[in-house]
Amino acid sequence: MRNMYKLWLFVIILPGLILGQINVSGELTPLAMLRISDGSLLDLPFRLGHLKVDYAYGDFEFKTNTSIETRWKDLNLSEDLVTLREAYLIWYPSFGEVKLGKMIHAWGAADANNPTDNLSPYDFYYMFLTGTDRKLGTLSVSSLVYAGDFQLELVVLPDFVANRIPYNEEDFPIKIELPPGAVTIEPENALEVGAKIKYAMGLGDISVSLFDGYDHMLSSAGIGLEMSPAFELTLLPQLSYRKTRMYGLDGVFFPGNWTIRGEIAYFQTETPELELAASLISTEAAYLQSVVQVEYSFSNGLQLMGQFISTDYGDVTNTFTPDPFFSGLPDSIQQGLQMQLGAAEFQAGMGTPFAMIAERVLVASSMFEMFDSSLELRAMVMLNLDETGTMMSLGSTYSIVEGLGLDAGISYFIGGDEPGNSFKELENFSNLTLGLTYNF
Repeated sequence: MRNMYKLWLFVIILPGLILGQINVSGELTPLAMLRISDGSLLDLPFRLGHLKVDYAYGDFEFKTNTSIETRWKDLNLSEDLVTLREAYLIWYPSFGEVKLGKMIHAWGAADANNPTDNLSPYDFYYMFLTGTDRKLGTLSVSSLVYAGDFQLELVVLPDFVANRIPYNEEDFPIKIELPPGAVTIEPENALEVGAKIKYAMGLGDISVSLFDGYDHMLSSAGIGLEMSPAFELTLLPQLSYRKTRMYGLDGVFFPGNWTIRGEIAYFQTETPELELAASLISTEAAYLQSVVQVEYSFSNGLQLMGQFISTDYGDVTNTFTPDPFFSGLPDSIQQGLQMQLGAAEFQAGMGTPFAMIAERVLVASSMFEMFDSSLELRAMVMLNLDETGTMMSLGSTYSIVEGLGLDAGISYFIGGDEPGNSFKELENFSNLTLGLTYNF
């Protein structure tokens, strides 16, 4: 009976596979990053290649995106290095489209830095890339409805996934360490929901959006204490993901050769209620992130772009509720511990990842194509407007033959001597990048 069932299943599916359309594409992208200071290899993971397989039949389409990630110092091709980044089904009904599966969502109008783009978590190993290359796919359901000049989008994410953070990674430019003995607490109700309405006008479009979910970055939720037989106190941080709601507005306009893009997002965040056998640290805060981008395209192919990114923190309220053990400590020890806990600065858990580096950033970039588009030249300068900090980069892509390109670039960071200067930490990450790209 089971063999008969398999036979009937094969008979039903086979015609669909024959009548449908299969498209296979991909790229190989071997890449090396060398530290400018001493020429040493930066031992960070990179994606060796991608493979995309799409299958379309009638009003349905199934898309997959698989990548291979490795390191040069630990180069081995095992099944652990293969990651299914996306695999989802699309249905195209008369009113729009419906998607189901593991996918990457991209919201916002600006390039690379999007305060309103918070549905998919970030992979911080690739934070200097753009678009979906630095995002992680998650299980979700989305629907897009077309109604005249309006588009209505609803996204439901039932399975919470945090950012991929390079903890204790020696060669990563920003030092992120997970405290010893830290306890991480996952959200009890992992459901996240996003909604967006877009209106298309003659010169562009404008959108309003709402996202109700959780930070994809850990933050303090409590502190536990252990006392050794030698009467030494050990702090055991309790970390969780804050509950956050975002209200967003973005738009893009095309007056002549100009392109104007803008986004603004308002965030309300708070530590969820937790029952911990430890002292509780509850945070309530609000902050605003915005980006304004202006582009101009010349007739000779030269493109110029300027971008201003800003994060403004409002009132931050921290409430500390000591547990019985903490309350029983001498007053001097309690005061010292509370001062230590209060010294930590509030950090945005949603929005553009560049808020970790600076609250106000000015970016200017250009791109120019030569020799019938065989050579692409790129330049970029980033200025930290809060403290001394500059990033400069030059890049090029040369098409050797159709489908095969040579990539080269250099990135250089300069920081000031202020305490905790983020660009000072990035100086040792100044690097030269060499790679090949083969598309098939």
